Amino acid sequence: MTPLHISGTGSASYADPYYVRIAKDSVAASRHSHLDIQGLAQAPVLIFNPNSGQKLGMSTNAGSAEEAQRALRAAGIPFDPWPTERAGHATELAQAAVADRRPLVIAAGGDGTAGEVAQALAGTDVILAIMPLGSIMNLARTLCIPRDLTEAARVIAGGQVLAMDLGKVGDVYFLEAAGVGLDAGLFGYFEQLESKGLRKNVLRAALRFMRGLGTPRLTVHVDDRVHQTRAPMVAVANGPFVGAAYALAPEARIDDGLLDVVIFHGASVPRMLFHLIAVAGGRRLSIPPEAEVLRARSVRIASRRRRRTLPVHADGAAIGATPMSFEVVPAALRVLVGSADAGAACAWGPPAVPLLEPR
Repeated sequence: MTPLHISGTGSASYADPYYVRIAKDSVAASRHSHLDIQGLAQAPVLIFNPNSGQKLGMSTNAGSAEEAQRALRAAGIPFDPWPTERAGHATELAQAAVADRRPLVIAAGGDGTAGEVAQALAGTDVILAIMPLGSIMNLARTLCIPRDLTEAARVIAGGQVLAMDLGKVGDVYFLEAAGVGLDAGLFGYFEQLESKGLRKNVLRAALRFMRGLGTPRLTVHVDDRVHQTRAPMVAVANGPFVGAAYALAPEARIDDGLLDVVIFHGASVPRMLFHLIAVAGGRRLSIPPEAEVLRARSVRIASRRRRRTLPVHADGAAIGATPMSFEVVPAALRVLVGSADAGAACAWGPPAVPLLEPR
């Protein structure tokens, strides 16, 4: 398969025959369905993180789990509340919901909570819904789910289902993006600052990492093609946003069966830091002139120097070091989505024919 190639500041072109075929085939057409919330045999499970919206010990979101539950009740949505108690607990609770044959799991929290729930729901028929309580909410942006909890509850009541793609690295699924190099290292240091507070030794280590990174020599396998390059960072994106809503792959879609591989050829670390600041907060700017985007099903990234490895992340969480392989799992997770109206910045397309709600 020949991956789609995009370079410089131009917008993505979808004229590639393979891409067009993916967008139009019967699999794409079957991605959309409708869920009758009131007709469910069992009540949905509400998995919520009581501490969502906390960064570096400070509150970053006005919404609370109690407000989310009030909004769901006002929308007429039944649920059984299951609070999380520790990191990774949301995955365990979601696994229990699957075993109990619950048809719907509502994740009330941030992107971390949604990501943990998705690990258990991937590849099943159980649907994921989002009540956005986190400080960033990349997934809500991607799915066109409003931050307002009343409106988010109405999205759930609307029952519009999309089978979205997931990225996968090893046994870990990612909803947003994975990456190698600068962003992976910075995410690791941000996590240390969040868990330990503003420590001078962590800040010094982050500075040393950035000063020593440079533009390492990389081998990037994109499907059946091999690219030799020097780059401080490569993003492997399922959707447009990651981390602090960094729009590293502004044209990425979650319904195309492909990953967007963004290679920042020859960019300096200061240049990349400027770009990260520029695209933070969900600003979908054009990729830098030195960067290129390749779209493919599988990716492998390795350092060309055996003794030098680079950090790797998936959805902002450290998962190891190079060499590392990534793949897309098409239509792996069923999610409730908002409205992809004209002008909306959703990372997916509506069905060609509007779905009829069941009588």
